[in-house]
Amino acid sequence: MGQRSYSSEVTANTTLVTTSETVVATVSGVGTYRPGEIVRLRGEAKLTTGTATTAVTPRVRRDSVTGTVVNEANAITIGAAAGSTESFEVQCEDSFSGEVAGQTYVLTLEQTGASANGTAVYAYLQADAG
Repeated sequence: MGQRSYSSEVTANTTLVTTSETVVATVSGVGTYRPGEIVRLRGEAKLTTGTATTAVTPRVRRDSVTGTVVNEANAITIGAAAGSTESFEVQCEDSFSGEVAGQTYVLTLEQTGASANGTAVYAYLQADAG
């Protein structure tokens, strides 16, 4: 069995309510054929930050916004003034002790210090199994 690729591209705006972690892209149906097979994940989002935002934390989680974080989540200090649009990327790997079918992953963003909503204007999440 070869590598399988799953992806999701979101071009509609998604509102991030101040400092709440918010799902901006979802990919589902990810499956592995062998125990220990690795799922490589890559996500990208473009975010117009809310007023007073000082950093943004991109994360990949299993299942939902409350699911297990895959790898680690690090806050990234914004490089431009709050209210500007910036790109955030995350790459990580996930593995399972057995085979998995129908796994869902989500890409989330969380603003730090925001006193106003932000807007994700684009998001992409890809999962490659095999």
